[in-house]
Amino acid sequence: MTDDDVVRSLIERVDRLQIRAELADLVGRYGHLLDDRDWDGITSCFARDGRLTFVGGEVVGREQLDSFYRAQLPKNEFTFHYRHSNVFTLIDDERATGVVSAHAEHGRDGTCVLAAVRYYDDYVKEDGSWRLARREIRSRYCLGWPEMAGDFHEGAHSALMRDTPPLPGPVPEPLADQRPTPVRHGDR
Repeated sequence: MTDDDVVRSLIERVDRLQIRAELADLVGRYGHLLDDRDWDGITSCFARDGRLTFVGGEVVGREQLDSFYRAQLPKNEFTFHYRHSNVFTLIDDERATGVVSAHAEHGRDGTCVLAAVRYYDDYVKEDGSWRLARREIRSRYCLGWPEMAGDFHEGAHSALMRDTPPLPGPVPEPLADQRPTPVRHGDR
């Protein structure tokens, strides 16, 4: 390997790391913008023809996304979205996919409703920035604190969220390229 090959390899690796950092910033920023009710900021996270998919529907394009978020988020006294992990698969310099695991707290009727979600994302670079081309929301559960002790199971949906349809669940098997390699006892 020549010095030029080493330099090219390092540049490629740094470029991939930069893309991953930009995608992580995008998914983190999305949650902050939701909680801040920053309508323009939320929709700017999506491509012009971006889509949000959830049980019972899909919203396409920034204008519909804006209307959707303005109608849904105020149903909550507050929200707090936080991601736990993300796995990105880079397709090329302009496209990527990702799975983001997160929780969201929703203030409803004086209690906190906790939702465990996964976002299944397609990303596209548009106008020099990474954006959501498609985001599918799937839920493991969505329960108020008082309900957690008695009804805490996958697919549970709080009566406090009666005006919000349950999100699809359960979370499906991992994609083939994202399955962890099993470790057998004695393997190192």
